[in-house]
Amino acid sequence: MPMFRYRAYGARGEFSEGSIEAASQEAATIALGLQGLTPFQVKPAAENARPWWQRDVFSLRGSIQKDLTGFTREFATLHTAEIPLDDALRIVIEQTTSARTRAVVEGLLADVLNGSTLSDAMQKRSDIFPADYVSVVTAGEIGGHVGDVFEELADLLERRMEIRSRVQSAFVYPVILIVLALSSFAIIIGVLVPGMAPIFAESNRQMPSGLRLILSIHALWPQILVGIGLLVAIVASTSAIALRKRHARLAFDAIKLRTPLIGAFLLQQETARFARTFGTLLKSGVPLLQAAISARTVVNNLYMGTRLEEAIASVREGTSLHRALRAETTLPQVALRMISIGEEAGKLDRMLIRVAVMLEQQMQRSIDRFMTILTPLLTLIIAVLVGGLIMTVMNAILSMNDLVFR
Repeated sequence: MPMFRYRAYGARGEFSEGSIEAASQEAATIALGLQGLTPFQVKPAAENARPWWQRDVFSLRGSIQKDLTGFTREFATLHTAEIPLDDALRIVIEQTTSARTRAVVEGLLADVLNGSTLSDAMQKRSDIFPADYVSVVTAGEIGGHVGDVFEELADLLERRMEIRSRVQSAFVYPVILIVLALSSFAIIIGVLVPGMAPIFAESNRQMPSGLRLILSIHALWPQILVGIGLLVAIVASTSAIALRKRHARLAFDAIKLRTPLIGAFLLQQETARFARTFGTLLKSGVPLLQAAISARTVVNNLYMGTRLEEAIASVREGTSLHRALRAETTLPQVALRMISIGEEAGKLDRMLIRVAVMLEQQMQRSIDRFMTILTPLLTLIIAVLVGGLIMTVMNAILSMNDLVFR
């Protein structure tokens, strides 16, 4: 029988993952349920064994958020216009320009026409529709307001994409600077300096020390590149092997959160994602415990996710949410205070979204301040390096002039 990889939560909310042998994906889900696990991702293990260049997930992952956001916004507009579910899916199929999205929606339509609910059809495609996404859709189907929850989901996904694009845009200029600097180094070291060396050799004069150093780099550049490549490969492979072990990744993620400057930014980012997803789920009618479990899945930092799992377990045992989060997690104090106020006032969903907005604004200000410092600093460093090379070349040129006049 085929093997399936699963990710699930236990009876106390603890995270679990592994492999299970079953006749089908549905049978694997049932078997996990009999073991007391609630799976949110079940997929064939054979997919993981395929080379990375043959995996559908690899080709999909780069733009999956963009496709999913586009589908969600378009479907929300159609459903709000009171167009029947199957007709809305057909319209999406006709209008989309993405072959990938078209294939996914065609599968959803086929399942819906066969009697499945939309959330069940999405759950079968857990590599495309995340657990928190499916939870919101399920709550919308139960409450009879699917159009509203798709509007909430579209806003959530668009906000995530906006933050990601801001971070990427902030690094465009530094990358351009680095590329131009490397190009300048390559021209000076690979073309200009070697063309000057024969003049010194023909006149039996010793070359300046800076010029000899540049020529040595030029002569040994294949070995230098191979050495750097091997070093990077060794470090990357060693890190990848070590981080496959849960305790190693747990320790590494804990260190990242404690790193000055970077740790505070990562904590804000993870907290904002958790709070916005949690608030959206609650606003859509998902029960608190289920919403917390689903929102935890969007947290990428394993250490923070583990602490959140412990807090969720405390909530399951009767502890209030803000007390459990304060006791078990390292969330920012301002976020904990706002969550406490929201829980006591019965407006937890609104307060969580406010927490997310506040932290996202802080993140943007942090990025702006960082780039304000990084850009001139990087420009100065590159100017010093390029200037040093140019000065070396200019000294060599002056030495050549002395040779000519003599």
